[in-house]
Amino acid sequence: MKLLFIRHSLAIERDEFNGHDFDRPLVEKGIKRAKKFFKHIKDVYEIDYILTSPAKRALQTAEILYKFYPKAEFIKTNRLLPGANINDLKAELNGKEGVVAIIGHEPDLSNIIKDIMHSPNLKIKLSKPSLAEMEDGVLKALISYRHYKGCE
Repeated sequence: MKLLFIRHSLAIERDEFNGHDFDRPLVEKGIKRAKKFFKHIKDVYEIDYILTSPAKRALQTAEILYKFYPKAEFIKTNRLLPGANINDLKAELNGKEGVVAIIGHEPDLSNIIKDIMHSPNLKIKLSKPSLAEMEDGVLKALISYRHYKGCE
């Protein structure tokens, strides 16, 4: 199984939003970045499943990704809300095969990557948006939207 950890794109800052944190939407710049980023990665990866946090900013990012992968199974799960851990992810991955895109939050995604690699001292932080590819417990790639011309 290949895992693609994807941090949600740019959202309204907490101190600028009056509602619940889970309801913070992407800003226009975040929507544009996600579209450009996913346009580039669609030629690199096949995706069988899209697992996403139901928090609005992650869900919006996942919906943008889904437009590039309409054949992927789209799954919204509370197990990826802020505070998610390796056990939450394992429960969600049970029975799945192929390539799984996981759209969530920091520091949760980085902590899960560290747990999978058994590397608690690894210094990693996913930017908005970015992708970390893992296969067989090995970090294979770390790609930020900045890696592609035209995404800035």
